[in-house]
Amino acid sequence: MAIAAFLPVFIKLFPIWMLGGGWLAVVLYRRRAASLPVSSTTGGKLGALAGLLAFVFLAVFMSAYLISATLGLHQGEQIRSSLRAALQQTAASNPDARTQLLVQWSQTPEGLAMLVAISMFVFLVAFLLFSTAGGIFAASLSRRKLR
Repeated sequence: MAIAAFLPVFIKLFPIWMLGGGWLAVVLYRRRAASLPVSSTTGGKLGALAGLLAFVFLAVFMSAYLISATLGLHQGEQIRSSLRAALQQTAASNPDARTQLLVQWSQTPEGLAMLVAISMFVFLVAFLLFSTAGGIFAASLSRRKLR
């Protein structure tokens, strides 16, 4: 799941590969422990664990990339300017004054740090929810096959 987050082809399909990650966790667990039944609760836990691990890997890879790009390649200002451009493009489509204030605030160092923290939290929740749902769905389908 973490690798798929970096591939441009898969970015727009993020709910599908997050569901697939939870599904894959249950499938691999069933392959390893074929004699044990997998309940929906267990499938959900396996999916949630897969989502948490994928988020941790994504956070580590993303942090390593940003640190190396900023410190090693000296592209920090280029990364910040591309983030600012994306924010301004988004704000241009919304004429609300509060949106304009939010964009101005997010261009400060504190605002940018808060924006990154909020984004990472949203990614964590998305990874957990979608992969848990994929695990539950895979477990419920595998139980039906056994009956």
